[in-house]
Amino acid sequence: MSERPTVSLAKVDLDSPVPRYVQAKTILAEAINRGDFPPGSKLPNTGEISVQVNVSLITAHKAIQCLAEEGWVRRERGRGTFVRDDFRLSVAVKPQFRVGLVLHPSNSLGDFYHGTLITAIREAAERIEPVGELVIQRCQSVRDLPAQDADGLLCFHPDRGQLRELAQIADRKPILVLGASIEGAPLNCVDSQNAEGTRAAVRHLVELGHRRIAIVNGPLDSTNCLHRFEGYLTALQEAGITPQEDCIFNAELAKAAGAAMGRLAEALRSRRRPTAIIAAGYYLALEVLALLRQLRIRVPEEISLVGFDDTPSAPLLDPPLTTIRQPLEEMGMQAYARLARMINGENGRPRVERLPTTLVKRLSTGPATRQV
Repeated sequence: MSERPTVSLAKVDLDSPVPRYVQAKTILAEAINRGDFPPGSKLPNTGEISVQVNVSLITAHKAIQCLAEEGWVRRERGRGTFVRDDFRLSVAVKPQFRVGLVLHPSNSLGDFYHGTLITAIREAAERIEPVGELVIQRCQSVRDLPAQDADGLLCFHPDRGQLRELAQIADRKPILVLGASIEGAPLNCVDSQNAEGTRAAVRHLVELGHRRIAIVNGPLDSTNCLHRFEGYLTALQEAGITPQEDCIFNAELAKAAGAAMGRLAEALRSRRRPTAIIAAGYYLALEVLALLRQLRIRVPEEISLVGFDDTPSAPLLDPPLTTIRQPLEEMGMQAYARLARMINGENGRPRVERLPTTLVKRLSTGPATRQV
């Protein structure tokens, strides 16, 4: 191995919209390509790189990790990072493109839904050739999307108004919508069968003898919430049950039911309270369960409860939660694969793909013990 050369590296542009780890990675790759770091040579350590290019240790580490994933360098435990002897061939056989994962600033990457989707997308990016680089991009307005530094955009569950705006710019850059869908718009979408999910939940509760079935839902401006609500109404009508206004609780936010939870609390104190509740989201199910405990209403002896999304903690609740499982891993992998094909020139009419949901029966649902 040759000794580590002394190289002066450029600094990242702190005002640039390009993520700093991407800038740092590019600075290092260009230095390797120029021969500043010859094959077999050792790169500066993470601390030295962070100082030279003016980024944090975490950012420098991420930049080096990207170089390793793309085939520029190899990392040896306890020894450091070395330029690969075959880096030109290694990089050449992995054509690179950049995929922007577009999320609203309020979305949490740490929750079950987003975390599962992003993990699946990353796995797909590692498996599928050509390899793509993933960049998280926070975006409040659809109008900002054409300027995003990416070859294609994977947009997480935009609302109905944003879907219409996306359709107007989809001819300028490959765009795929994940976790939302709308018929008739010229957009590629990968979603789950949200309506069929709540239909299955209602059918399950009807089979258990329930007639007053409430729904606690998110905002209908979200296509997920709209489709789940439509599935609920359809299943009630199929069962010959007239939807009751005092059993419908559409919330303002998916994670904070707000006024809807207050109205639900009033309904639960009344003599005509529902015998079953469908919470159209996992966090909503947790809020409903907490409210039922506060009111000393037993689940499922007095009220049955169905959630949406089968998190690892769902079977560990008391009682274990009956829920609708979305195929999140498959959704993430299919979305990435389709967008990669679009970036690489695949043409075809935009299509909406909705993957099947599954009803997972557990102990939070049981026979109706009373009717009002």
